[in-house]
Amino acid sequence: MTKRERVLAALSGAPVDRVPIAFWLHNFATENSAEGLAAETLRLAKTFDWDYLKPQSRAQCFAEMWGLRYAPSGDRALQYTVTRTPLADAADLAKLAPADPGTGALGEQLQALRAIRAAVGADTPIIWTIFSPAMVMPALIKGGREQALAFMRSAPAEMEHALGAVAETLARYATLCLEAGADGLFYATNMATRQQMSPAECRRFQRPYDLRVLRAVEGAPFNLLHVCGSDVLFDEFTDYPVTAFSWATVPGNPTLAEGQRKTGRAAVGGFPAKPDIASYTPEALAGRARRAIAEMAGRWLLLGPDCSINPDTPEPLLHAAGAAARAPV
Repeated sequence: MTKRERVLAALSGAPVDRVPIAFWLHNFATENSAEGLAAETLRLAKTFDWDYLKPQSRAQCFAEMWGLRYAPSGDRALQYTVTRTPLADAADLAKLAPADPGTGALGEQLQALRAIRAAVGADTPIIWTIFSPAMVMPALIKGGREQALAFMRSAPAEMEHALGAVAETLARYATLCLEAGADGLFYATNMATRQQMSPAECRRFQRPYDLRVLRAVEGAPFNLLHVCGSDVLFDEFTDYPVTAFSWATVPGNPTLAEGQRKTGRAAVGGFPAKPDIASYTPEALAGRARRAIAEMAGRWLLLGPDCSINPDTPEPLLHAAGAAARAPV
């Protein structure tokens, strides 16, 4: 099978010659320009020959559209430092307006995507990262996640207005991503956990804005929903219009097989994320791959990490995981 044939078969539950595999990780030194992001993505693709690519856009790029500013670290494993957070109070939320996703930080991401697609050709599926509006808001608000959750409860109308402005922008950005060469989205949220939101709050402040973005690209062949964290509100997402789901298989979350049964869609996972992956041996990581393949009987599965992995993950680990995945099903 070609990479595209293999990935599309896995997404539909059809037989595959082997289970597709990919990893994703930040390089905080190279992700601050279109050229750097594209070059690092292509280096990793060449080194590991992954079946699909999830280029690791810098996490702050969405909030930059509304005034977040940062200082890059220059170190591949050391995160950026925020120098300006734009929103302070509910009145600021009420004034937030949609941004033009073809410009600024998001325009730069599109430039990187076009370069990556041109370099890898048509056969390698690419999923492009978009954070949910609920995940963008804490990066915009002084006080971060705690204050964003507080505004949901103390200023719900203002929060809904701000979420709508972000969702409108990201829905337009999603369509531009497909035009630039993406096969779909890696659509992520880290807010929908039982420690942070009730199911009712998830339905009010998460779901309507997610669906506005996802429905803009519903026909794409490879839209993935990533529900990040432990004790996630998994059942709130099972009917989302995506072709695959990604989540951490940790206590409080479904197993791969349980998640696939709940959604009827492909599961992406099988490997630990940062920081746990750094403690694995090559043999142990290969064992994780074999167990995931056995659990899913080689169907409805794309191997990947629970979330992004350490930037300095030793390359022999990833090569061992790739060798295990490439054993015939």
